[in-house]
Amino acid sequence: MLKILKFYKAQKIKNKLFLILFTLLFSVSFLSFISIQISYSIYDSQLVSQSSVILNLFSTNIEIELKKIENMTFSILSDPKVQSYLNIIKTEGSSYEKYKATDDFIQRLMSESQNENYISSISFLDLNNNEYIVGRSAVILDDNRKKEVIERAKAKNGGIVWIEPSIDDNCIIAAREIRATGTMESLATLVVRLDPDKLIDRHLGAESKYESNILILSDNKLVFSNEKSIGLDDVKTINSNIRSYQVQTINDKKFLINYGMSSYTDWTYINILPYDNIFQGIAAMRLIMVAAFVLILLVVSFMGIKFADGITKPIIALTQKMKKAEQGDFRSSNLESISNDYTDEIGQLEHDFSIMVDKINTLINENYVKQLLIKETELKALQAQINPHFLYNTLASINGIARMNGQKQISAMVKALGNLLRSAMKNNETVITLDEELSLLNDYVTIQKIRYGARLVFGVEADDELKEYIIPKLTLQPIVENSINYGLESLTEECCINVKTIMHPEYFSIAIEDNGPGMSEETLEKFRKKILVPKGTGIGLKNIDERIKLIFGENYGLFIESNLNKGTRVNIHLPYVKRGDNNV
Repeated sequence: MLKILKFYKAQKIKNKLFLILFTLLFSVSFLSFISIQISYSIYDSQLVSQSSVILNLFSTNIEIELKKIENMTFSILSDPKVQSYLNIIKTEGSSYEKYKATDDFIQRLMSESQNENYISSISFLDLNNNEYIVGRSAVILDDNRKKEVIERAKAKNGGIVWIEPSIDDNCIIAAREIRATGTMESLATLVVRLDPDKLIDRHLGAESKYESNILILSDNKLVFSNEKSIGLDDVKTINSNIRSYQVQTINDKKFLINYGMSSYTDWTYINILPYDNIFQGIAAMRLIMVAAFVLILLVVSFMGIKFADGITKPIIALTQKMKKAEQGDFRSSNLESISNDYTDEIGQLEHDFSIMVDKINTLINENYVKQLLIKETELKALQAQINPHFLYNTLASINGIARMNGQKQISAMVKALGNLLRSAMKNNETVITLDEELSLLNDYVTIQKIRYGARLVFGVEADDELKEYIIPKLTLQPIVENSINYGLESLTEECCINVKTIMHPEYFSIAIEDNGPGMSEETLEKFRKKILVPKGTGIGLKNIDERIKLIFGENYGLFIESNLNKGTRVNIHLPYVKRGDNNV
């Protein structure tokens, strides 16, 4: 084995490919031969299985029809009118009532005999063995046949008995003793003659693509056979050594024979399939498989040649590109690209190599430019800085002067403005506690109350246990600012704004509700589609929603409820997260 591997590794790529192709063809040939043998074996087993399924379906359909007859006979013997007719008929002598009862009963049997086309006749035998018969093919039973029918019906104690055809009559007989419902006294014997050809032909051959020959036996007596070349002696020979299936030669012809017993009628069902029909399918299958093998041989040969070219060509091209890069030439214009048709591993390798070379060239060209941009950005940042202490000291001076002059409103506005300015300049904080956010909101509302006076009514209902959880900075103030701007612009009365926290099992929410003009369905739809643009230069609702989702996830954010001319309610859903938790 080691020598074979050493020999294989020493070969060129083309030789290796030819060896692989030869091995592949040999393997396909061997597997095809094995597959043919396995397919024949599977085909035989499926044939036996299909024969059994056909027989089961056929016997089931026949028994369904026979049970219909049983139900029909039961409906007749259990009919109170029929009981009354037979009680009158069994009386001695002759009378109009007896004649009328007989005629009525015969009319009832006539209607039942028309239900199925395979019912040849329906008759009843009275206690004196007189037979009254109706139907499509009425045949009077001879005395011996009557005696047999009556005896076998009585032996069933009111149940139905199935009697095989006789030499003189090829019909199957369903017989049943009719007894009085109270005394169980025998009143008559009901006889239904069934034409086996019409009964069985409607179900014969519908389940198989092969020509099925069906035999039905009852106590080694032939009930039905659609194969005239197989006689009763052949049937007895078959039946003498019963098993589930067997292969047997009858009249110099080979047959596959499958057996089945009926627990309902105790009949033996036999399905006989001629082997000639079966081998037609096998021959066709063999021809198809040979044609498929030849086609596979040609396709594999063609693909092997293309496969060799497909591997060697891109490898050679990639080697040439690597040599150019090795010489320090990283310009993509000087590196010949392999055709885009190659999307396999070699093509992907060439693509990745081209990207790598292009990135190296880009990094070399952009490194100096990036250094210049970094220095320029640092310079602009220094120029944009404002000394916060100067602003705070200036506001503190204004606050002191206002308090000395008794200007409490100016003092409160300056103090609140200083707090807002201090918070806005803390750029390193993206989230703060709810308590800090409410404090900022209170500073902002303080300024607005002084501005609008009694027209602005503001309230906060916040649970203390929620104040330690975090919220993105400047979340509440822009929403309240929108409520004030839109509300006071359109309302002549008070603008009422209420902020309330609500605790839920998995999250808590903050509701900001106002009595402003509300929003239309079109505006709400724009918000849901994230295309709502804020007015002016303020922070829009879309911006707040995106910041919450970016920090906490897609399950959180803003949810707006609004009715035009009735007000708006903005619900902010936030998780139970404290400052310093790992998931933020």
